[in-house]
Amino acid sequence: MTVPVHIVSGFLGAGKTTLIRAQLAQRRGERLAIIVNDFGEAGLDEQALGEGEPFRITNIPGGCVCCTAPEGFVGALSAVLDAAPDRVIIEPTGLARPQDLVDTIRRSPRRESVELAPVLVLVDPRQLAPDKLGALSLLRDQAEAADVLVATHTDLCCDEDLERFGAWASALWPAPLAVQRATHGRLDPALFDWPEGQGARAPRAESHAHAHHDHARPDSTAGFAARSWRWPPDAVFSRERLLDALARLASGAAGAPLARLKGIFRTQEGVYRLEIAGGDVSDRLTAYRRDSRVDVILQTGDASALERVGDWLERALLRPDELALDLERIELVLPDGRVHLIDRALLAGLPDPVADIATLFPKRSGSAARISELWRRLGAPASGSAVVVAGDGFASEPVDLGILCRGFLLHSLNGAALPAEQGGPFRLLIPEQAGAPLGACANVKGVAKLVVR
Repeated sequence: MTVPVHIVSGFLGAGKTTLIRAQLAQRRGERLAIIVNDFGEAGLDEQALGEGEPFRITNIPGGCVCCTAPEGFVGALSAVLDAAPDRVIIEPTGLARPQDLVDTIRRSPRRESVELAPVLVLVDPRQLAPDKLGALSLLRDQAEAADVLVATHTDLCCDEDLERFGAWASALWPAPLAVQRATHGRLDPALFDWPEGQGARAPRAESHAHAHHDHARPDSTAGFAARSWRWPPDAVFSRERLLDALARLASGAAGAPLARLKGIFRTQEGVYRLEIAGGDVSDRLTAYRRDSRVDVILQTGDASALERVGDWLERALLRPDELALDLERIELVLPDGRVHLIDRALLAGLPDPVADIATLFPKRSGSAARISELWRRLGAPASGSAVVVAGDGFASEPVDLGILCRGFLLHSLNGAALPAEQGGPFRLLIPEQAGAPLGACANVKGVAKLVVR
């Protein structure tokens, strides 16, 4: 039996602790576990939640659970699950990106024991005011990951604040399953569970080759036909095959001109939002994690062209054998298509090795190679970015090559391969002072592929 895990996210001061306390008061008959991630050591949220409440609270201080302290979170989650709670509520720091936490849970050793509930993202509408634009990028990133978006402190908001929030929320695509307003943290407990047909209640495809799709919607008068497809969150697309399919679609090869395409796809290099309008293809990473989906509109009254589109998209899915990565070697994929295979012997033989990484990262141990030396040996590009892919399918945000080349690949411990329990066989470590942007994962375990752009 799986345990529901609820992520209650939101920017600093959005009211996460208040909302969780209100939920605890409404769930007195349940055995709850709460994981709080305070950025400092004082544990203020833990104290606020714990006042007079008989709930198990685990605090992870000193860093963000989705970036600098993921191991502390995985250990805390495992410990609270061992106590067999009815549900787990997670309150990450206000600077965390919920999509990173979703990815961490989905790749944790206890992923089969939990059921990810809808992600709640709280927004104080006053934080959307023009003089607060410094936080807008992170707010948008958090909102993209929301299954339920909640406006908080609404009793303190003016009409202009609430109108601004409504317009901002309505511009999100895909839209959250629900957009709510909360006063003093009060929210219907039903919003913490998936509605019928969504998330854990969505019908499971027998294989990744069977997507759920809406019926084609031809309009012979206007001369258009449209269809939407959805795939479960564990379906993974080949980015190369997907872009090839979209290029053919944009060229009219499906048998009809393309009027519009808007989609979100989980690929082996991350989750991307892809759009085609006016013949131009644009793509960017997205925080959305609920599923993969796409809306297609063709300039035709004949819906048969959409069948070809669906076939192309299905063929872009990775087969189970393609998802398996060789953990004993790292693939370095260069922009020109060349692939270098990197093994432990190559890393150990690079100049200027680090005999004990503990001299640079006090909580780590083992031998490491400098990525800058690997880049020199292989003649890899000096500018651009790279996506780091782990053996379990996790893909990092793009990391600037200038920052990546200040990092290290940990490869050995006491003369043997780095064990899996320490992030082996290969682990990426980047010093905090290297300037990695907030949210860019600089601590990837089980590195299996580096894709350079």
